[in-house]
This record gives sequence, C-alpha cells and structure tokens, in this order.
Amino acid sequence: METPRTYPNGLGGRKVNDNPQPDTWRKVVVYGDVDINADMPQEYRDMIEDCLGLWAGKLTRNMLKYRYYNGKNVLKDFGISIPPSLLSVETVVGWPQKAVDSMAVRCRFDGFKSPDPEVQAELDALSARSRLNVKFRQATESALIHSCCFATVNMEDSARIDFWSAENAAARWDDAAGRIAYGITIDAFEDWQPSAITLYATDVVIKAWDTKNGIWEWGYQPISMGRPTIVSFAYRPTFRKPFGQSRITRAVMSITDSAVREALRTEISAEFFTSPQKYLLGADREAFEQTTKWEAYIGNIFAVGRDENGDLPQYGQLSQGSMQPHTEYMRSLAARFSGETNVPISQLGVIHDQPASAEAIYAANEPLIIECEDFNDGARDSLRMLALMAMAAEHDVPLADLEARYADFTVNFANPAMPSIVSQTDAMVKLAASVPGFAGTDTFWEQVGFSEDMRRKVQTEVAANIGMQLVAAMADEG
Repeated sequence: METPRTYPNGLGGRKVNDNPQPDTWRKVVVYGDVDINADMPQEYRDMIEDCLGLWAGKLTRNMLKYRYYNGKNVLKDFGISIPPSLLSVETVVGWPQKAVDSMAVRCRFDGFKSPDPEVQAELDALSARSRLNVKFRQATESALIHSCCFATVNMEDSARIDFWSAENAAARWDDAAGRIAYGITIDAFEDWQPSAITLYATDVVIKAWDTKNGIWEWGYQPISMGRPTIVSFAYRPTFRKPFGQSRITRAVMSITDSAVREALRTEISAEFFTSPQKYLLGADREAFEQTTKWEAYIGNIFAVGRDENGDLPQYGQLSQGSMQPHTEYMRSLAARFSGETNVPISQLGVIHDQPASAEAIYAANEPLIIECEDFNDGARDSLRMLALMAMAAEHDVPLADLEARYADFTVNFANPAMPSIVSQTDAMVKLAASVPGFAGTDTFWEQVGFSEDMRRKVQTEVAANIGMQLVAAMADEG
C-alpha cells in the first residue's frame, strides 16, 4: 500500500444517535456507482461494493419497519365497509412500538465490573466517553426494529464505541469464524445516496468520500486487532439469519393493518351509534327543506302538520347498530398480537381482566422477560468484545496480546423482571443472613436494585462513615 492519505477534516463518523435520520417516507433509489480511486486494492473495493449491495437490498424493508414503529403505516382498505370519503381519516395503532419498547425498556446496560482497580478505571472511562448507558438503550431499540444494529471501535484521541442503525451500516457474516468478516458504516448521506463510507476489514480501516467530481478518494489506517473492529447486536439470531430477526414481523404488520382498519370502522360505527336514523312517514318533505340533518337530530320540537287526508305523520327510529362486535374483534386482534410478541394483552389498551396477584402479573410478563434475558446474553458477548478491542486499541497491542488481567471483567445488565426494591431487599437481607460478609458488597447492592452510580455513592458514603467512626474512636482512646 501507499503512504496513508490524510482523512478530510470534519469527516468524523456521524452516528444514528447523534443526528436525525433521513426522511424514511422517501422512496428508496438504489445507490449509484461508487467509483473509487483506482489505486485502492481490488480486495477492499469488492468489500465495499458487497456491503453497499447488502445495505441497499435491505433498506426499503428496514424503512417499512420503521414506519410501522412510528405508526405511519398506510391504511390497507378492502373497499367494502369504509366510505371513500373517510379513507383519509388518520388512524394510528401503536402496537408495533409497544412490541419494541416493552423489551427495550427492560434491557438496561449496568456497567462493567473488574476486580482490578486499574482495569475498572479504564472501563469506566470507556463507558463514559461512549455514553453506553444512553446509547445501548437506543441501540437495543434499533436492533429490535431492524433485527440488528452495529457497533464499532474508533480510535481518535482515545478509543470510543459508536453505534449504528441498520439504515446506516451493513456487514458480511463469516460462518467459520462466528463473527463479522467485514462491514461498512455510512457516515453521511445526500438524498439517500452515500457520500462518506468507512470500511472495517481485518487488517485495515478505510474511509472513502465523494469528492463531487465523480471519483471517490480514500484513506486508510492499518490495524493489528486480528479481526474487524465492528460487531453486531442481533435479536433472535439463527444459523440461517446470523443478524437476527425483527420484532416487527410480517405477522405483526398484518395484525396491525387489521387493527387499523378495525379502529377506523369503529370510529365510523360510533358516529352512526351516536346519531341513529329517524323517520317520519306521511310528512310533507317541504317542512324540512330549511332544516339540516344535524338540526333535525338535535331539535327539541318537531312541528309537523297533518297530511291532505287529515292524518298525523308516523314517527319512528331505526334500531342502533351494536358496538359490541367491534370491541370483540379488537380484543381478538390484541390477543393475536400478544401471542406473536409476548406483550401482555392488558398492555395493549384493550379492556381485559387484570391479574389478581403479583405472581399472576409476573407470570403474564415471564415470556417477555425470557426474551429480554436471551437478548442480553448476546449483547453481553458483543459488549465484552467491544471493550476488549477498545482497551487493545488504547494500549496499541493486538487483541491476542492484551494482558490477561484485562479479560477478567463482567458485563452487567439490570434485572429485566424489574422487581420492586422492597421485594429485592427482603430477598437479599435473607440471603445476607445465611452468607457471612455478603451484605455491603457491590453484588448485594446490585441485586437490591441500585444503579451503578447509586452503588458507588452508597459504598463511598459507607466507607467515609466508617473512617469517621475510627477517627473518633482513636480520639477517645487518646
């Protein structure tokens, strides 16, 4: 390779969390040719072309899932029961968002923990620089919508972990190695056309950018990590789908479409239910020529004369249509949606018998909790690899040569069951009574339900109080 070029000023990658996403309502146009300066080795040109093809092939579907998440899916009418004049009425069913957020809110990164104080300090600094507590929640949401998201280790002044949506990144999986073979992040767009790309390969990180003259320039940075510095976070990965599956499945979208239609039908039926049809037999039509339908409905007095035969008009009212079939059908759709997503039916805004006890409430949420634990297991491996690569980059050593003490740390997540602090405290106090020395440890406070910041605050204050007591005791003895 030639001497590395200097990256253009201000090209630093823009992440999904730091800038607004492009307008997902636009129709996707497949990217044009990325004509990279010919001196880039063909191997890396092929990688970029491959990943761009993967990204473009998935983009339309990813945008569709995001529309469903935002409640902007278009009404799919059968053309039978909804009048054409009412098709433009905006009707939103937020169940896809509930399917995603009900899991994302339970998957909470709770920091790294190492027995080595020096390693712990490095991990804490990495977590703070990368804003992992905030960005992991956003990454989880993105992974649940699109089936996966990506994270990269970037080295500027210090190593930092950045997260990328599937709308901004793509990668090729290596079955033999059980990891990503290579991947790209799209750092900037212009009308959904990539204008800045970063390639993460095993031995190099390459940045390429559009110079507006038809040729893409590029620069590179050799790495000795032994693997690409990009990993994926996937929901329900399988051998056939290593990048996972979306929570917004075809079944979820179909049920949501049915619910949107039913919600609009219910609105229309409610209007007829509110203003039932009335009739007058034998009345002179001219008596109502100056009266609107609404005035006739809300009027308190009807003044109608006899007909030419001297008979009084006959007043009547047609029976009202029942709202019960609409309610039952929406409840049926909610039950189907709950079965597909494990979101308890009581959380879908449908009238339903509430669980009678804390045990019943936990039982209703247990399938969702198990899914959260499964996602956290995969995310734990990804975060651990990212942290190891970040520390290797900080010390400028290959990943395989990182000191063993740096590998002795854990990745913690909050309990997805989200138990109350009262029940957790009771359980931990009973356990502490059986295990001498357990009370007051970091694990004790973690299981009680305290966040990482709160645990440190408590331990610092406890240590300070013990120190003050020792000083006071020594003063008394003196």
